[in-house]
Amino acid sequence: MTPAAHQNIAFRTQVKKRSDKLMNFFLPAHFIIGIGLAFFYDTWLVGAGIGLTCIVAYYTTKWLLPESSLYQYVLSAVLGIFMAQYIYQMHGLFEMHFFAFISSALLITYQNWKLQIPLLIIVVIHHATFSYLQNTGLTSIYFTQLNYFDLQTFLIHVALTGVIMFICGLWAYQMRKYSELQVKQAMEMTELKKEAQLSLERKRNEEILAKANSELQLYNTELKKAREVADRANQEKSIFLATMSHEIRTPMNGVIGMAALLTETDLNEEQRMFTETISGCGETLIHVINNILDFSKIESGNLELERAEFDLRQLIETVLDMFGIKAAQQGLDLIYDMDEALPTNVIGDQLRLKQVLINLVSNALKFTERGEIGIRVFKKASDSKNNVTLCFEIWDTGIGIPKDKAHKLFTAFSQVDTSTTRKYGGTGLGLAICKRLVNLMNGDVSVTSELNKGSRFVFTVELSAGSVHAPLLKETDSVLLQGKKILIVDDNLTNLQILKRQFKNWKIEPVVTHSGTEALHALSYENDIALVITDMDMPEMNGIELTNIIRRNYPAMPVILLSSIGEEIAAGSRELFTSILTKPIKQQVLIKQITNALSRHVSKASENPVQKSLSEDFAQRFPYEILTAEDNDVNQLVIRQILKKLGYKTDLVTDGKQAVEAIYEKEYNLVLMDIQMPEMDGLEATRVIRRIDIKQPVIIALTANAMENDKRACIDAGMDDFIPKPVKPEELMKKLLQWHELSTRSEIVAP
Repeated sequence: MTPAAHQNIAFRTQVKKRSDKLMNFFLPAHFIIGIGLAFFYDTWLVGAGIGLTCIVAYYTTKWLLPESSLYQYVLSAVLGIFMAQYIYQMHGLFEMHFFAFISSALLITYQNWKLQIPLLIIVVIHHATFSYLQNTGLTSIYFTQLNYFDLQTFLIHVALTGVIMFICGLWAYQMRKYSELQVKQAMEMTELKKEAQLSLERKRNEEILAKANSELQLYNTELKKAREVADRANQEKSIFLATMSHEIRTPMNGVIGMAALLTETDLNEEQRMFTETISGCGETLIHVINNILDFSKIESGNLELERAEFDLRQLIETVLDMFGIKAAQQGLDLIYDMDEALPTNVIGDQLRLKQVLINLVSNALKFTERGEIGIRVFKKASDSKNNVTLCFEIWDTGIGIPKDKAHKLFTAFSQVDTSTTRKYGGTGLGLAICKRLVNLMNGDVSVTSELNKGSRFVFTVELSAGSVHAPLLKETDSVLLQGKKILIVDDNLTNLQILKRQFKNWKIEPVVTHSGTEALHALSYENDIALVITDMDMPEMNGIELTNIIRRNYPAMPVILLSSIGEEIAAGSRELFTSILTKPIKQQVLIKQITNALSRHVSKASENPVQKSLSEDFAQRFPYEILTAEDNDVNQLVIRQILKKLGYKTDLVTDGKQAVEAIYEKEYNLVLMDIQMPEMDGLEATRVIRRIDIKQPVIIALTANAMENDKRACIDAGMDDFIPKPVKPEELMKKLLQWHELSTRSEIVAP
């Protein structure tokens, strides 16, 4: 609803209230006139009865329908009835019909011409009915005191009444139109005042803006000068830091290097202690210098992230290896748990991710005296562009962090304990650098902690999934391990849960026990246990004591020992075990040692030798018609021999042109395509093959270039995959297995 409409409604409401208030005087006055006439003409029944009925009718309608205008029409009819009442009470004094004109004038105040209609109808009906009845001779009807009232007189009276009421209605209509015009003009005047005020305000704002622009230009000039000064200072700072770094590192390299050489000479215990202290302090100082330089680069915006493909699991294992000796000295378990669904290789800045992990694990070691420290990695999100958001959790069972001090953790040069008697050292830069590095990798970092129970740091980073590598298990190893029962003995619940989940992923059936006693009990009722994996350091019975008992009761049972770095194991005790693995356990090493242990066990228990990796039945299980395009004689021989060992025969061509011709003559479902060949290279040959109307083969590039741009060129040309040179049998088998499975799936899905 427009503002003008709102204003009209408000005005109409005021008119209605004023008119209603006026009628509250005139209507009772009509009733009182009727009572007064009753005194003189003894017409109490008519005066009181009809008058009171009219009053009640009007106020009842108004009370029941307060928002409606119906009561106004009732009022119009009531005023006409009062006129008829007065004529009757005065025994036909016809002049009392002037009250109809008075009533018509009163109704003008409502500014509604339609209110004249009920009054006019009452007047016409009254005049017509009562004049007719009186002329017929009825003695109880009073309309006029004249002896006659002919039709001509009736028509004249009705016409005059109509004209008067028409004029009153016209006045009401004109008053309403004039009122609406006044409202409209008032609204327009208000708008004009607002516009004038806005114009004045706009002019004032323009003056202020012009003044502000002038000041801003001056400020920008000063800011530009200040920025130039800051840039020069930043450059000078960078040069200074680089110079200081060189000047500090040069003597520090001498200190650390000479200390390392000194440890190789004959030293007594005291001298060796001094030398190790010098070396340790030097490494600490280098670490502090690195942190300061990194923080300076990040703050100045000069730190750029690299993008290269790396093995995520290998990175985590390398980080934990760095702290293996120190963790063993403190009696701590180092554990990592990586989701099997994660890509083996990812693309990102390996060095900076490693730096974040080293800082967090180092902090955990510093503040943990007993228990365990672990890293858990899982996928949080992924998108259609091959980007994955990885979540890293680093937990410990250390001293924890008070809630009121947690906000200081990621602030540069700030520490939880700032007292001069603090137990733990540090610059307060490590976690601040971690936070900034994680932010640069489109992630975030947070911490939850409970005092004296440990802390949990969680950070996310955005990386890209790398190329698919060979699975952890070879096909032959998977067959060997599937369904085997392996007994795990460890008092660390976290380590047990991780090993249990890994074994289930490898289709191994784990039998979990928490002590040597439980393990011996499990061996007594589980007859088909193929291997025992035991921890070294356990309460009541350690790994060596348990294995001695196993050797007496189950001499052929292979046993793998999990030992912390630095634990002393006597030479005689080493012979008890098939192999000894150091913590933290590397998955590749673990699966290899399990496979080796079970393979030796199987070869002793059976006369049949272990199946070789390159078996000739591979081609029967995964059939291919293969074309190899390779111009180098040695490479041709290598590929042909590998395929022959797998049971395949391949057709050989020496350039891309011959490859295209061979495709026309014979249907192949796999092409091994060299990239660099005479006549027509592998990329051009692939483009031509993709344009031919045939059942398209899988084309795998053979390339000595493993850079990202080279791989992208292969895919853009229409190739399905690539194998880096020199060609490894395992890599080729993996590709054959992978594309056979994909081809089978597509045939099943296809209608």
